[in-house]
Amino acid sequence: MHPIAYLAGVVLAALVVVATVATPLFLAHARERDHGPACWWCHPGLRRRR
Repeated sequence: MHPIAYLAGVVLAALVVVATVATPLFLAHARERDHGPACWWCHPGLRRRR
């Protein structure tokens, strides 16, 4: 197998694993209502308030 094809397959498999793990977390998070601007997931550019 060509090394580039192998590397592409490994990257694709890693993306599938990450998406599989992240999807339930994202869906659970999306159900919360009014979690505010301190949410790093929805507002990664905002700093936390002290």
